[in-house]
Amino acid sequence: MVDLQDMLSRSPHDLSGGQKQRVSLAGILVDDVDVLLFDEPLAALDPKTGKHTVEIIDALHQKTNKTIIIIEHRLEDVFHRHIDRVILMDRGEIIADTTPDVLLASDLLSTHGIREPLYLSALKAAGNTIVPSDRPSNLAGMCIQPYRSSVSRWLENNHREPSNVESDTLLELEGLTFSFDGEKNALENISFSVKKGEFVSILGKNGSGKSTITRLIMGVLEPDKGSIHLSGDNLADMSIFERSQKVGVVLQNPNYMISHHMILDEIAFGLRNRGIDEGMVQEKVNAVLVFCGLSKFRHWPIDALSFGQRKRVTIAAILVLEPELLILDEPTVGQDHRNYTHMLSFIRRLNVELGITVLIISHDMHLVLEYTTRSIVIADSKLIADAPMTEVFSKPELLDSANLTTTSLYDLAEKLGVEDTSGFMQQFIDSEVCA
Repeated sequence: MVDLQDMLSRSPHDLSGGQKQRVSLAGILVDDVDVLLFDEPLAALDPKTGKHTVEIIDALHQKTNKTIIIIEHRLEDVFHRHIDRVILMDRGEIIADTTPDVLLASDLLSTHGIREPLYLSALKAAGNTIVPSDRPSNLAGMCIQPYRSSVSRWLENNHREPSNVESDTLLELEGLTFSFDGEKNALENISFSVKKGEFVSILGKNGSGKSTITRLIMGVLEPDKGSIHLSGDNLADMSIFERSQKVGVVLQNPNYMISHHMILDEIAFGLRNRGIDEGMVQEKVNAVLVFCGLSKFRHWPIDALSFGQRKRVTIAAILVLEPELLILDEPTVGQDHRNYTHMLSFIRRLNVELGITVLIISHDMHLVLEYTTRSIVIADSKLIADAPMTEVFSKPELLDSANLTTTSLYDLAEKLGVEDTSGFMQQFIDSEVCA
């Protein structure tokens, strides 16, 4: 049911984060209990696997009539199957207990920091008002006829020409090959480059080798073949410490990065290690705490924080060092829309104002759509695409081969009969940035 039949002889410790999530899911599904509670079951899963997971849970519900409770931020994936009720909570209180259609037609999600489905945001950007009777909780069954004319006018009135900005190459991977066991390649002949000031995403299914690329750049692993250059310098000639002066990496699991008891000391550690004046350290740390929404926690112990809050602490600890290249591995895991939007808006500001190059490894298609301009797609250890993000997201067969799915923006454009799906997505992204 969870597609693990070929991994039964492997240790869970050798699996990727998404594969471990599937092992945990399987462990729950074998128990014959009356109530199943899933706490963010899709957090570490690629889109196709996440969609399949919801289908598994739904099938279990249909066959056994067990009570299913899902705690989740990824509404589009959960609403892929029928949900009886949605309970919206904020600050320990129940804000709403209603049907998905009624909830999506209201403004409660945006008010309380939850990302609404992209197709609804696009319809609203075109000036439409969403009503429950149109069944907005599922795009496939939604009545969109009333919205066609307004979307057409929106497309005609907001057409923009793409802007191409040339810059020097910052990161270059050439013929990169790596194997953990000397038999099966985790990466095979991977080559791509990243320009200075770019905001690029690396996409692929769980276990495809995305995070392995990060570990090779860090120097934790050494490639079997190929090379990695940063600003023309071969990283093979640099120590891990020397690489860390130029490359900041935020790992998927924040607990792997934290080494101090107090939040303030954790964020200040890198600056103090460089010998920065304490007054300047405090100034930089305070600024980052504000940007990352952590000011009120500055004197808290890290043990008192949630997973998502710890994630923000590790990102703050890297951002305060102002690296040339910032790599974030699944930055939105465990965070609601309000928190990750605030954080990534700051990262975009660093990207635009300071020219910091950003490389994001993510399964979050919303994140990739809204913040990155180009996508590197890895499937079965090989690079299968290196193209503008909207072009990649307009190719269903390509996405399917990497266990990704088309976004609801593409699906909406198809349902509306829009010829230029890539342009439709880009126009929505531009409208979001301006907003």
